[in-house]
Amino acid sequence: MRKEYRVNIFISVLALVLLLSALAPDISNELRECLLIASGVLLVVGVSVFFIQKAPVNTEASPNWRLNPDDLDEAILLTDLNGVIITCNTAARELIEFCPKCKNVKELFGKWHELATNATQANDVIDAVLSAPDLQFTDTVFLEDNVTVERSTKPLENQQVRIWTLRDVSQMHIAQNDKAMHTTLLAEDAARNAELAEQLFHAKAELEEKQAELTRLANTDSLTGLWNRRRFTSMGEETIQNTKTNSIWVLMMDIDYFKRINDTYGHAAGDVAIRDFANIATTTIGDAGFIGRMGGEEFAAILPDTEINDAVRMAESVRKNVADNRTISDNEKLRFTCSIGVAQWNKGEVTIEAALDRADQALYSAKSFGRNRVVGYELS
Repeated sequence: MRKEYRVNIFISVLALVLLLSALAPDISNELRECLLIASGVLLVVGVSVFFIQKAPVNTEASPNWRLNPDDLDEAILLTDLNGVIITCNTAARELIEFCPKCKNVKELFGKWHELATNATQANDVIDAVLSAPDLQFTDTVFLEDNVTVERSTKPLENQQVRIWTLRDVSQMHIAQNDKAMHTTLLAEDAARNAELAEQLFHAKAELEEKQAELTRLANTDSLTGLWNRRRFTSMGEETIQNTKTNSIWVLMMDIDYFKRINDTYGHAAGDVAIRDFANIATTTIGDAGFIGRMGGEEFAAILPDTEINDAVRMAESVRKNVADNRTISDNEKLRFTCSIGVAQWNKGEVTIEAALDRADQALYSAKSFGRNRVVGYELS
C-alpha cells in the first residue's frame, strides 16, 4: 500500500476514535467539546489529503526557455570565424579583466598571453585556429601564480561562429604532484601534445606559405617580378654593410623614348617592352648583382664587390643586348634602346641613395648626349 494512503487511513481512524470518545456519557462537557473539535479537524485534514492525492498532475512540458551564458560557471566567448568577438559571459569577463575592451580574440589572447609562461606556443595556437575555420582545438595556458586554464574552441555547424570555452584547471595540475596521477597525465599529455604538434605543424606551414607570398608581393614589382624600389633600396643598405672590398657600383637604366612606344603601339606594348628590358637586364647581369624597378621605365642595378672596368662593361652589355632585341606585342614588332648612368658608392656613405643620385645624373647626361649610350659619373 502506498505511503500516502496509509497516512490517510490513519488520520481517518484517529478522527473516528476521537468522535466515539466524545459520545461517551461519563466524560465532562469540556473534554467532550475538545474531542469533537479535534475529530472535526482530523476529518477535514483527511478529506483534504484525499483530494490532494487525487488532484491531476500537470505533465505538460515546461515552456520554451533560453540558456543565459551568464549563468554558466565556465568562461564562454562567442566570435565569428575571423575572431571578432560577438559576446562574452560574466565568467569570461572575470577571468580576463580586459575582455570587454578587446574587439577580437587575437588582441584579447595576445594581451592575456603576456602573463603566460608558454606565450609563444599559445600565440601560435590562435594563429592556427584563425587560419583554419573548421579547426577544433584544445590547449592549456599556464599563467602566473600557478593558474592553469584549459582553452577549447570549435566552430558551430552552419552558423559561421566559433565558441571558445575557458576552464580553470589549476587544482588538477597541482594534483599532478602525486606520482601515480602524474604518470597517467603525462601519457595523456604526450598523446595530446603529439596531436597538437602535428596540427600546429600543418597550420604553421600553411601560415608560412601565405606569409611568404605576402612578403613576395610586398617586395616585388607586379609587372616584372623585379624588386620594387623600397626593397631594392633596403638591399642596397645590406650590401653596404656586407661589402668585402668597399667597391660597389650602381647602374641607373632608362628605356629611351618610352612615351613614343606607348603612343605608337599602345600601353600593352609598353608593358611588354618593360618586361623584355627586365628579362634582358636580369640575364645579362646574372649573379654579378641585383636589379630593381624604380618606377615607370626606369630601372637600377647594384653590383657589389665589382671593379670599374667590369661595371662599365656590364652596363655596355645591357645596352647592346637591349638594342639587338626585337620586342613582339600581338602582331607588332618593335625595337627600342636604353640609356645607362654608372656611379660608384663612396666608402663612408651610410646609404646607397647618394650613389643612386650620382648614377641618375650620369643617366641624364647620357640622355642629353643623344641616348643609347653609357655614361659614367666623373669617369675619365
